[in-house]
Amino acid sequence: MNKFVLALATVIHLLPHPFGVSTIGALAVYGGARGNGVMACITPLIPLLIGNFIFGFYEPTVLLFVYIGFGVSALAARFILRKNQNGRRYTLAVSTGAVLFFLISNFSIWLAGMYPPTAAGLATCYLNGLPYLGAAVLADGMYSLLLFNLHDALERRRLSPVTT
Repeated sequence: MNKFVLALATVIHLLPHPFGVSTIGALAVYGGARGNGVMACITPLIPLLIGNFIFGFYEPTVLLFVYIGFGVSALAARFILRKNQNGRRYTLAVSTGAVLFFLISNFSIWLAGMYPPTAAGLATCYLNGLPYLGAAVLADGMYSLLLFNLHDALERRRLSPVTT
């Protein structure tokens, strides 16, 4: 795991981002793929926590489930990418992470009482969240490309012999 990549993703997350488009989902995939042990799941939570301290905390149930959702996304990426990392597996990791986060975070919105406590209320909550899922998949894919390519470029630079 590259600390510069984590710092850059954190800075990008702290900038204004419309419609929930952020680096956190991509950071979950990156952490799952390149992190070791617990750090794999903690990686996406670091910028979230920094952002919460700067911009404020919100409804506790939703906040908890958002953190859990990104941690689960990182675990899924770790499982998907543990043996073989190729384009198809990265796509699967990004998509799976976004869907898992969508299911977990929207469930918390329903659970927190923002929709009626019925099956129809839960269905409406998920239906209303679908545009955010589409944006998350696109953002996670785009930012994942950035983070992994930056990581690889930094590794190549670090490993290349110095010539004068």
